[in-house]
Amino acid sequence: MNNKTTIVIITQTLIIVVLIWIIILLGDKTIIGINPDEEESDEEVVIDYTTIINGITQIKLPSSVEANSNIQYRPLESTQINQKKLNYGLVQNISQLTKAKTNLANINHQIEKLNHQLKHEKNHLEALKVLNADDKNISDLAINTKQIEISDLDNEINIHVSEKINILNMVKQQWGEVFADALKNKNHPLNKILKNKNQLISLSITQGDREQTPPKNIVIIPSVSSTSEIKAKLLARSPIVDKSIIGKNFFYVTNNNKLTIGERISAYALKSNSNQTFLLVPNSSVIWSNGQPWGYVRIKDNGNFVRRSLQGMHEAENGWIIPAGKIKMDDEIVTNGAQLLLSEEFKYQIKNENED
Repeated sequence: MNNKTTIVIITQTLIIVVLIWIIILLGDKTIIGINPDEEESDEEVVIDYTTIINGITQIKLPSSVEANSNIQYRPLESTQINQKKLNYGLVQNISQLTKAKTNLANINHQIEKLNHQLKHEKNHLEALKVLNADDKNISDLAINTKQIEISDLDNEINIHVSEKINILNMVKQQWGEVFADALKNKNHPLNKILKNKNQLISLSITQGDREQTPPKNIVIIPSVSSTSEIKAKLLARSPIVDKSIIGKNFFYVTNNNKLTIGERISAYALKSNSNQTFLLVPNSSVIWSNGQPWGYVRIKDNGNFVRRSLQGMHEAENGWIIPAGKIKMDDEIVTNGAQLLLSEEFKYQIKNENED
């Protein structure tokens, strides 16, 4: 009985050992989830979307890949900017000026009214004097009373004139001579600002070799308002001092009222009437490689993408400014997915670098 038990145990042990070897030899790949009939590939399959046409590398993406990658592009637009940023400015709150204008108008109305009354009272006094001289029961007391009334009117007018002078001096000191003149003249061009048809910009310009005098025309890039570039013209030197910005302050007048009162703006010199065209490249279109700026343009004829140099560009508040050249106005520049296209163009190079 013991011999039979021993034989059974030995047999079972042998079977178990054989099964273990079978699993080790044939089932290893199945255990780790790899089909044993497939050979493990050491190389990842890489699809090359690049093509060379006339010696230039282009990227040709299938429409499905382009859609899934969310590649977006839009035509480039020209810009009025062609110089570096002058400095920051502020959209002025002119409520103080408006209040001064209202107060001045009320005072002028009072002065006009009192002058009219004074003229009437002086004529009345002369009539009383004539009657008094003719012995027509007009007493000297009545004449004296009228003279006192006239003197009081004179004093009241002088008080209003002093108030008017004080207002104009305050405006001159805080806003400059040009606004003091505007308040005195109803037909002054600056009344459009006071009526909120145009807006006033205080701009600080850092003096340097490039900027000996302030530019007469500038382009404003808003920081808050949802509007595009706004033109403005030089008005006068500004007595307002912004201690947070180094430079001389100047007033500029916009050609509309679309800016938000109190918002900070950036300003650039308006380009001259040259034949040079400058383009605005969105921030999202710029990619950097080997320390150089690049952008991808979609070729309209075949739908391929080609990398273009953005050399010579300088930064603006809402993008980058570049002179037209290899990239032209209405070229469709990639605004989303430029980095992905760069990766596609240099996929093999990047892959080799990663392996190293």
